[in-house]
Amino acid sequence: MAINLASKYANKLDERFTLGSVTEKFAGKAFDWDGVKSLKVYSAEPVTMGDYNRAGGSRFGTAEELGDAVQVMTMSRDRAFTFTIDAGNAAEQLNVKHCNRQLKSSWDEVVIPEIDIYRLDKWANGAGLGCAGADALTKDNAVTAIMTANAAMSNARVPRRGRALFIGESAYISCKLASELMSVDTLGAQSVKNGVVGFIDGAAVVPVPDSYMPQGVSFILKHAGATADPQKLKTLRAHKNPPGLDGDLGECRIMYDSFVLDSKVCGVYVYATEGVAAPVITVTDGSAAITCAADGAEIVYTTDGTNPKTSSSAKTYSSAVTVDSGTVIRAYARLDGAVNSAVAEAAAE
Repeated sequence: MAINLASKYANKLDERFTLGSVTEKFAGKAFDWDGVKSLKVYSAEPVTMGDYNRAGGSRFGTAEELGDAVQVMTMSRDRAFTFTIDAGNAAEQLNVKHCNRQLKSSWDEVVIPEIDIYRLDKWANGAGLGCAGADALTKDNAVTAIMTANAAMSNARVPRRGRALFIGESAYISCKLASELMSVDTLGAQSVKNGVVGFIDGAAVVPVPDSYMPQGVSFILKHAGATADPQKLKTLRAHKNPPGLDGDLGECRIMYDSFVLDSKVCGVYVYATEGVAAPVITVTDGSAAITCAADGAEIVYTTDGTNPKTSSSAKTYSSAVTVDSGTVIRAYARLDGAVNSAVAEAAAE
């Protein structure tokens, strides 16, 4: 009887390549759980400086209780998968499908990329800073664009330490070919660790597959502390011969989400060749007019200084808004199928 040696001894299952998470190292984890699906982030309000008084009882000024702002967020993603491996099928396939191994493989091949893609989309659309309708990155402008993004963050007083540049693989080629970096091996100067391949202008560079990036987005510059990226449960379970099945049953469940923090919205910058440009706020004689260059875009604004992308006080703009002196107006524009604009801000005098 003829024996197909290639079939009989090819007992290793051909599995897909896995990349590992490209976002986990710089995901935000500074939050408290408030129930099964909700989390809280506390932000202390800034103090007010005054002159020291060398006489009297209250020399440092009048002491007031330090206030804080609380952002409550609720996870919306509750995801799962399951599969069976019938004992008969497993025996005929020389038992190459082991339930535990297939659970881990499915986690690497399916779950991790889904979370990465979701996070990058949330970060891009929740960004407080950015440039939409920008020129495609080339070796001549890539470094300038990245340094401009870094400067915008620094001007918003975002710490330099902890920044990461998530850049599509195609755009990353332009960075590697940039004349500013050709003579200094800034990229690739260290072994790849947690997806980081080097540094540009102090930011860790993390190339990601083009398919992971939102439509039209070339790069996202992010501070690790600017977001809350919770995960919960992370159940991977293998059942041996459960009722009704002669074989194995694999189950996976994970709850996760991603939020840009209101008080740190300027800790995310998005550079996009497509998307909605930030609106323009013009304040004249106690009236604020908000315009956007994108046809059909909806403008959302607040007049209490809160983040219009998440605030419960946000309103849709339709006509000029009456504002008092000192009022802070913040606004962004959104359009179906396009990346949200950055947040514009103006103060009424």
